Amino acid sequence: MLIRFVISNFLSFDEETEFNMLAGSFKQHKEHVYKVGKLKVLKAAAIYGANAAGKSNLIKAIDTLQNIVEEGGIPSDLENKKFKLNPNNKEKPIQFEIEFSIKNKIYAYGLIINKNQIIEEWLYESGIEKEDKLIFERKSDKKRKLKISLGKKNISQKEKLLIELLEDNLVQENELVISKYEILKIKEITIVYEYIIEHFKIVYPNDKQIHFLNFLIKRFPNYLENLIKSFDLGIENFDIQKEDAITFFKNIYDLDYLEKIFKNESSALIIHNEIPYHLVKNDEKIYVEKSIINHLANNIKIGFDLGEESMGTQRIIDFLPFIVMLKMSEDIVILIDEIDQSIHVNLLYELVEKIMSLTDTKGQLIFTTHESNLLDLKIFRQDEIWFAEKDRQKGSTQLYSLSEFNPRYDLDIRKGYLQGRFGAIPFLADLEKLDWSNLEIKQENQEEDKEEDKEKNKAQKND
Repeated sequence: MLIRFVISNFLSFDEETEFNMLAGSFKQHKEHVYKVGKLKVLKAAAIYGANAAGKSNLIKAIDTLQNIVEEGGIPSDLENKKFKLNPNNKEKPIQFEIEFSIKNKIYAYGLIINKNQIIEEWLYESGIEKEDKLIFERKSDKKRKLKISLGKKNISQKEKLLIELLEDNLVQENELVISKYEILKIKEITIVYEYIIEHFKIVYPNDKQIHFLNFLIKRFPNYLENLIKSFDLGIENFDIQKEDAITFFKNIYDLDYLEKIFKNESSALIIHNEIPYHLVKNDEKIYVEKSIINHLANNIKIGFDLGEESMGTQRIIDFLPFIVMLKMSEDIVILIDEIDQSIHVNLLYELVEKIMSLTDTKGQLIFTTHESNLLDLKIFRQDEIWFAEKDRQKGSTQLYSLSEFNPRYDLDIRKGYLQGRFGAIPFLADLEKLDWSNLEIKQENQEEDKEEDKEKNKAQKND
């Protein structure tokens, strides 16, 4: 479970800014609250804000931290992602810290990075009513000398030698200590490393998740059928159709290419025309497994390829795996940027309402959106609604929760948002200052001048 994320000097974030999933004392939607030890953590967060307010940058920041951990080092372009509207920030470091729970244990992992060097890195087991427990900490002095400390009380001679090796040459100044989990063999470090990589699922507007569909059809056919019917898209159910790959991809891919895809695996995935196809190898033959969407017309099932469906239907199918993940995986955190992309507002409302009404979910859903119709306290708690707003003087992103305003439960949140009561809405210019009427008069005069010029040219030719 994500508990909080802290960021500074990255993209549109200037000073230290915190986003958190901590539940307040609100009584509505108690089923949206998970207990993590003595903490209460929220099931979801909807993040609103104008274009360029920076709400997507929060998703990008978590994505960047995840990529840094996975790659084990700093990307070459990270320095260029510092907050640029403050000239002093060029010399200041970027900072990330993420706090989350794994099986009721809470961990905090953080990084301070400057000029392609990791200045500090730390991992703690957080204590709610007791002191935090250090797992490891690394710092660099002014001479860029690396120092690693372990939180273990009794460190063996072998571990001391290992730390010395890591400090001397095994960990470069742009490499993470956490990425050396296989060498360190410290249980907590391995758990945290794997959690950050595997349990944060980040989805951008153009990402396709429908390659999970075959898996869902095979694993949860009845649940999937009932789920898709509930959206009233005219879809009856799903099937998987199997075809010979050479025939299917005739004149597109040759046998040698398809063989290379497999290597030593018995299955693979190939994307063609933005549609994913599962390739299965059986008895030295390669088959294509593709998802078929069955519609019902006059009580007759008619199958459609995924690519024949509308973008809105494909987008809903994109989200089906996440609904299953939220139900099945206790520690999954799904972050979706612009959840309203390519979905009709009524269908989006139904999708989000359905997810939020599920009482047996285990994971978390965090998304950014412009869609004001989702600002409904019948769907969300006050502390599940967040706003991103640009500071007009500094140009930096500010994050705050609706709970800070303590609105009444019966308040029309959407109306208040659009009226600017909570900030975070687009700046609407005074249209009267655009002087439309004078512009129309100028256009009319220009047309009259053109007509006069035409008449003069005709007269000159006649003369």
